[in-house]
Amino acid sequence: MINTFRAFGYNLQTAIADIIDNSISARANNVWIQYEWDGEKSWVTITDDGDGMDRDGLIEAMTPGSKDPKDDREEHDLGRFGLGLKTSSFSQCKALTVLTRKENHSIIKRHWDLDFVNETGKWNLLDYLSDNMFLEPLEKLSHGTTVLWEKLDRLVGNANVHNEAAKNVFLEEFERVEDHLSLVFHRYMERKKLTIWMNGNKLEPWDPFMKESEGGQLIAHENLDNNQVIVKCYVLPHISKLNPEERKKAKTDEWYRLQGFYIYRNSRLLLYGDWLGLFPKNEHFKNARILVDIPNRLDHDWKIDIKKATATPSIAVRKDLVRLGKMTRKSAGAVHRFRGNQIMLDDSITSFDFQPVWKAKKSRDDVRHYYINEEHAVVKSLLEKESISASEFKSVLKLIGETTPVEAIIQYHSEEPESHELRDNQTEPDSGTIELARMMYSSLTSSGMDRELAIKQIFNIEPFNQYTQLIEYFE
Repeated sequence: MINTFRAFGYNLQTAIADIIDNSISARANNVWIQYEWDGEKSWVTITDDGDGMDRDGLIEAMTPGSKDPKDDREEHDLGRFGLGLKTSSFSQCKALTVLTRKENHSIIKRHWDLDFVNETGKWNLLDYLSDNMFLEPLEKLSHGTTVLWEKLDRLVGNANVHNEAAKNVFLEEFERVEDHLSLVFHRYMERKKLTIWMNGNKLEPWDPFMKESEGGQLIAHENLDNNQVIVKCYVLPHISKLNPEERKKAKTDEWYRLQGFYIYRNSRLLLYGDWLGLFPKNEHFKNARILVDIPNRLDHDWKIDIKKATATPSIAVRKDLVRLGKMTRKSAGAVHRFRGNQIMLDDSITSFDFQPVWKAKKSRDDVRHYYINEEHAVVKSLLEKESISASEFKSVLKLIGETTPVEAIIQYHSEEPESHELRDNQTEPDSGTIELARMMYSSLTSSGMDRELAIKQIFNIEPFNQYTQLIEYFE
């Protein structure tokens, strides 16, 4: 059984977050995470200034399944199964020590060593500490708890202390932990209810809804399921509204991954960047994020798992989440639709006089093509000339390049990907492509290039490289 606890699917980020849940349940205001690279002797400690435990409380906390998930919990309690401390710890290490002290009490400790359990075949909970230096954080506090992880076989294995590659992986993992904790507990940090320190550095909260940023919108706020579930729908600003520093802070390069529902349980983020099976992810809706707050009494209805990393909407709110999701996605899509000028690009719409450089049209087989608008004033004026200068030609090329409708193309592709994918089915060159290839061939051969070299050069040029049959037109 104890080895089964190692296979619950935690990673380092979710495992440490689960330990901090216990700190919050113990009314801690501060959590200090320390980690040190020492090869296979590397270690991690998570210390809090919570209530601490007496001897019976410590033994109960170290006992797997010590609480019934059906028991009523206090409103601030983030636990559920009585397994989090053990399963999260054993997922990362084979040696778990918990040191704790209550107000006006001395420090007590208990230790699990999976190697010892496997060797003896007995569930012997030991009164053991590998080094007295791990007492120091608690000796400075009047009450609190330290969780110590040693024998980090999943994280460092038997790596030598001088193994730089293993050390870098170790340190990179803790960088991910920083980002994860700044998001998962951001509401506690924002409300000054919790401060988290990692190797002496104070973590700052990361708000996924950008409530303080110009352009972000709260478009709906509803209470569902007899006011037990609070839903807030946000649409983030278009990336062009953010300066470089704001884009970096907002992690705009990850917006596609971060779209969707954000499920909070007692203000603690459980699940994020997921449409819960109600909608697919889409580039068009990457600015959409929906906050859903549930209390711990709805754990069963929402099928909260042991890792507190998955959730399934209850029947009572599913239809409302679909409705609110559709509304939020529509508003998020409008951000890109406006920026992309999609309507003006569509050559089937003639109800206005605006003339874009680019136009788009669909063929009878539903393939979308993009072309330069010959009615655009600059393009039209050049077409009416008998000849144009090199500078004029460069200017129009620059105009065409700068006005390429990237956002509209992305939006079209998001809504109808087949309209672009079908372009690959075109196997025959059109008359325009044939004429251009002939012009290129004539130009190259008239300059003295032999036939074979001219043909080879042409087939190194897009789009001629797609049509080997063009060789028939070279004379």
